[in-house]
Amino acid sequence: MNLQGKNALITGGGIRLGRAMALALAKEGVNVAIHYNSSRQPAVETAQDAENLGVRAIALEANFNDPDATEMLIPQALQVFDHLDILINNAAIYLRGTGLETDRETWEKQFRINLQAPFILTQAFARQLPAGLPGRVLNIADAQIIKPKPDHFAYRLTKQAVVEMTHMFALELAPHITVNALGLGIMLPLAGREDVDLVAYAQNHVPLNRTGSPEIAAQNALHLIKSDFTTGAFLRVDGGQYL
Repeated sequence: MNLQGKNALITGGGIRLGRAMALALAKEGVNVAIHYNSSRQPAVETAQDAENLGVRAIALEANFNDPDATEMLIPQALQVFDHLDILINNAAIYLRGTGLETDRETWEKQFRINLQAPFILTQAFARQLPAGLPGRVLNIADAQIIKPKPDHFAYRLTKQAVVEMTHMFALELAPHITVNALGLGIMLPLAGREDVDLVAYAQNHVPLNRTGSPEIAAQNALHLIKSDFTTGAFLRVDGGQYL
């Protein structure tokens, strides 16, 4: 896909990896709709940075814990862009809790935000894309889900389900829309865990002896979005950590 002049929606696009992906798209000439929940100011600043690269950009608010708000996000974007060509389902929450520790509220919140929102948005994205035009859906998953571990029980289930949803939508939406998933390893410190020495951690746990970065995440996102012959893929970018 030639990205120049395309329109994209990036959920959680104002901060961290979402911001890197939004700006990488903008550098390729893509107009961007940047979704946020609570990070309004960073989203507005990211939109301004994208506009400085010569594209149109907007920041849109939606709380994915509210399905009604989720359903209104793409219609809001379509008030500015006549259609969307690219959807990146990036927004997620990462709540700790084993299977026995996870209560109903924690379970339901993670499933609404991490799984139900990408499902709703993918449906809406496919329905709004004009007939015959190519489309791209990229789901941000997690490389660690290939190694079962109960520490983030509900989170891991949502990300495993996102990958399976990727496979099923890839079959259903072919040939005009490709659907892929990106399984990221360590790219940034976890929010609230900035005290962790990632260099030391990588040397002990990552075969390539280094962490990734927002730029590496964005490069791989662009690779899957540009590809015309890749769909249903789950691309792990983790430095070999989960081999």
